[in-house]
Amino acid sequence: MLTMDDCLGLANLETDEVAQIAAHEHLPFMAALEKGASLLHEPWGDAAVRQMVWDNLCCATCRSPAETASLMMLYNDTCTRHPNPFDRRRSPTRAVGPQQRH
Repeated sequence: MLTMDDCLGLANLETDEVAQIAAHEHLPFMAALEKGASLLHEPWGDAAVRQMVWDNLCCATCRSPAETASLMMLYNDTCTRHPNPFDRRRSPTRAVGPQQRH
């Protein structure tokens, strides 16, 4: 039987990172854990996880200085843990929308 720590270890995510994915995507914790693990199997997954934490940090600046400080520390840790600089917006396999014609 797998424990929560086993699942987090297999996903290569911290509890706080999963909580931020859950908040960003409006998902329950376990669904966010699965989504995060799935994202990290993509070349742009690290950037997506960092962006979710960053988005939550930007929203927190309006609400609570304490939450902002905590999220800033988490964002810095997430950047350290997931440093892949891949930019999915520039991926050759990404569909180009009507506003982004080259």
